Amino acid sequence: MVSLPAELERARVFHSHLGPYLVVGLKMGQAIISRLGQEPFSITITSFTGTRPPLSCVVDGLQLATPCTVGNGGIVIREGGQVRVKAVRGNRELEISLKPAIQEKIRAAEGTNRLEELALRLWASEIAELLNLPGEE
Repeated sequence: MVSLPAELERARVFHSHLGPYLVVGLKMGQAIISRLGQEPFSITITSFTGTRPPLSCVVDGLQLATPCTVGNGGIVIREGGQVRVKAVRGNRELEISLKPAIQEKIRAAEGTNRLEELALRLWASEIAELLNLPGEE
C-alpha cells in the first residue's frame, strides 16, 4: 500500500476510502480558501452535486479543506448532478466547476480498480488543470 500524504490519509479515514471526487472536493476547497480566506463562519458554499455518491463525495472534500461543513451551515447541498460549487463571502462570489475532460477521466475509471490511482494523480495535479476558475480560462 502506498503511503499517503497526511491530508489525504485524513480524508481517506474520514470518508472511508480515497476516490477522485473526494480529491476534487479537497482541491475545490483549496481554491476557495486561497481566494476567499478561511475565517470560520464567513463563507457559505453551495454544492450542486446532489446528495448521492459518487458526486456527493465532493462535499466531504470541501468539509475537510475549508472551515465550512454541512453541520455548521457553511455548506448547502442542492440537487443538480453537477460537480460545481459556488462560494460566497460578503459581496465576493466564486464559482468553480470540474473541467469536462477530468470528469470524463473519472467516469472512465468508475467500476474499475483504478479509482484510488486516479485520485492520487488528481491530488498531484495543479488546481487550474482540474477546475474551471474565474480568470483562469
